[in-house]
Amino acid sequence: MAERTPIDELIDVASRLTALMERENAMLAVHDTNGVPTLQDEKLALTRAYTTRVREMTKNPAQLKAVTQVVRAEMKKVLQRFEEVAKRNEIALKAAKEVNERVLKAIVDAANAQVPRATGYSRTGGMAKPYGSAARVAAPPPVAFRQLA
Repeated sequence: MAERTPIDELIDVASRLTALMERENAMLAVHDTNGVPTLQDEKLALTRAYTTRVREMTKNPAQLKAVTQVVRAEMKKVLQRFEEVAKRNEIALKAAKEVNERVLKAIVDAANAQVPRATGYSRTGGMAKPYGSAARVAAPPPVAFRQLA
């Protein structure tokens, strides 16, 4: 078996990361909130590996010049596909985040709508406390006078 070159490793890592993002995009499309987090450790590892390989390539451009046209064409094809899938992944993640934020806001708004609001003024001229609130103090019972017959 031939020794793997840094370009071979870059192609391999980019291909694996592309496939993982495609799986993540499919999960996001069907709102699989349990499946997406299971991919994060692998996605992080592959992203770090990809970043390392790209950094190595930029530090040593002679490696890129030494590859054949066939390998260069394959790398170009893989990296173009990677870019396309990464853009779709970014859009899908932003959309999922926006949906989650809207759902959370709707829950908060619904909870806040159930809290009674104070309206008007109390007998002493202050803001009235809403009925059912813990801050509302029961009005003292009316004073009864004994009537003597």
